[in-house]
Amino acid sequence: MSSSSSPSVGIGHAPPASQATDPRGALLVLLGALCFSTSGTAQAFAPEGATPYVIGALRMQVAALALLVWCACRGRLPRPADWPLRWALPAALGLVAFQVCFFKGVQLAGVAVGTVVAIGFSPLVAALLAWAVLGERPSLVWYPSTALALAGLVCLNLGEGGPAHWQRLVLPLAAGTGYACYFVFSKPLGVRFAPDSVMLVLCGLSGVLLLPALLLFPVGWLCSAAGAGTALYLGVVTSALAFSLTTAGLARTPAATAATLALAEPLAAACWGIFLLHEDVTLLDGCGIGLLVAGVALLALVRPRSS
Repeated sequence: MSSSSSPSVGIGHAPPASQATDPRGALLVLLGALCFSTSGTAQAFAPEGATPYVIGALRMQVAALALLVWCACRGRLPRPADWPLRWALPAALGLVAFQVCFFKGVQLAGVAVGTVVAIGFSPLVAALLAWAVLGERPSLVWYPSTALALAGLVCLNLGEGGPAHWQRLVLPLAAGTGYACYFVFSKPLGVRFAPDSVMLVLCGLSGVLLLPALLLFPVGWLCSAAGAGTALYLGVVTSALAFSLTTAGLARTPAATAATLALAEPLAAACWGIFLLHEDVTLLDGCGIGLLVAGVALLALVRPRSS
């Protein structure tokens, strides 16, 4: 998901570092990252009445159904008795927190700022959590990466607007924390089970945990063609297809290369927000986004060395 900047490098059996990059594998990883990057933008085009909580729930539920069909066709349906809840449940709860906080967060902060903050913050938290849970100490490069990311957050908080300005980042930061939990607790599962089976179980558990959202918030917008299309796009393209593309790409691509290619996700999301949705991004916001991306790029590009 070293920690990665996006979901696209969170699950999978990466090849040895010495393996040459297959252009087809690199393309698959890049396409997966681009699919992930459109999540916040898809919400912006959802019909009136669509709430972030229902959108997040549907994303997991539709993804679980799509992955169920995929795993059934490939003979990889997981057996519930084999799955250790000590890892699966916290990972699923992390995904739940990400869905709830991310879609509401980008609604408040904007797709550009909200996505970059959530994606940029997650590897920093994941490194600390992996240290506490898995005993994996952060690499030396994690420290300057963290400094760059924190400087980026400071820039994003220096704009005018008082408390409302910095409060817009609370939910994206919470989303990044939730994704870090998903990444760290799913790692032991990725060692034992096929990646698509892991995602089926985690999306399924998350979808069940998010079922109350369908009862508490309006779902009538799903009856329209635009509403149904939004739900299908979020579940199939930004989740099931994105994970499938990336998993296939990781089989042909060194982990370091895949992590670098995954930087396309926050960069593309920022472009969708600025150029497609015409979001107002100040100079300080731009500097903050740049520093956050630089911090993640440092983690992706520099070969880790133990501290």
